[in-house]
Amino acid sequence: MIRTLFAKVKAEAFFLVLLAVAAVGAWLYVQYRQVSADRNDLRHRAELICAGSGADFAAMGNTARGVRCAQTVAGLVKFKSDSDQLTAATLAQAMADHDARQNNDTRAARAAAEAASSAAQRMEMADAQAERTNLVDSDWFRAVNGVAGLRPAR
Repeated sequence: MIRTLFAKVKAEAFFLVLLAVAAVGAWLYVQYRQVSADRNDLRHRAELICAGSGADFAAMGNTARGVRCAQTVAGLVKFKSDSDQLTAATLAQAMADHDARQNNDTRAARAAAEAASSAAQRMEMADAQAERTNLVDSDWFRAVNGVAGLRPAR
């Protein structure tokens, strides 16, 4: 049985080799068409990118096709990178300035609150003294000025 099978294969060997060569040829043709389609797609995209950047994809004089466009696109990429870095630095500086102002405002508010609390305590003590002595003196007026936020009298 195996001998008969080998005999049939041997008799049809030319056809089987031809079939294998045709299959490989078809596969290579399909691969070629795919590569051609990919190449054409890439070239079309390159032309669109070049047109968008303001440069021409075509060869000019001694310059090969796409070289001027690549230089223009590289320049645009560098410009974008530089402007992104400058924007980030400017934003970081603005945030640092804002934080510094906010910290100064917080310290000033804390100092004002402490001064107001201290002035209120001095006023309470001056009021208690004025009630005990039934006399309003310069210390009481200084305490009133302190509560009002005015400079003390000299």
